[in-house]
Amino acid sequence: MKRTILFTVIIFTVFSCNLFNFNIHADNYKDGLITVKHEELPVKRDGQRIQFNHPYKLSESFVTKVLADIYYKEKGLFKRKETLRVFQDEEVKNLVPLIMQALSTATPTQVVAVTSYSYRMILSDKKNYCILFVADHSLNIVFGRIHMFQTFNDIMSEKKKYLTTRENPAKKRRSSFWKLIPSSGQQLEPGHENWLIIDLSK
Repeated sequence: MKRTILFTVIIFTVFSCNLFNFNIHADNYKDGLITVKHEELPVKRDGQRIQFNHPYKLSESFVTKVLADIYYKEKGLFKRKETLRVFQDEEVKNLVPLIMQALSTATPTQVVAVTSYSYRMILSDKKNYCILFVADHSLNIVFGRIHMFQTFNDIMSEKKKYLTTRENPAKKRRSSFWKLIPSSGQQLEPGHENWLIIDLSK
């Protein structure tokens, strides 16, 4: 009887450890329509592939401030003149723990890809898509899409497409519809309107 109980305890302990490790090392983190995941994407600077300093741990307060301080301006005929926030308060709240977890478990060849939707009206949202990585003592955030209008059907289609294709925002330099406006402590990657760099050494 004692052996049976001991064996059961050992099996339970091993299973719990494996489950705990699986959760830590999972490469997909979700909160509703928000998805944060690891991607094997080549990111180049001056023709050379960047080696990421991953895994990397960032504090909750730092990630919150960074996301809340990302701004953009619209381009085009019907653009709004004011500077606008990329992520809304509820998005920031949901994204922070997922991004922290993903960066802390990423490998030196993986970026953290973020897809989020800001609710606007019935059955419609606006999509944000970016990748994050740490390199040369800096946090890099490169956007592929900012506040791209999505209907409910578009979102479902995008979610299916996202499972089979990978977008690399680092290959873009600008958008016809928006450009990032650096806040204090941020700067743009030379030649890019979609790539923010935040110094982590300060």
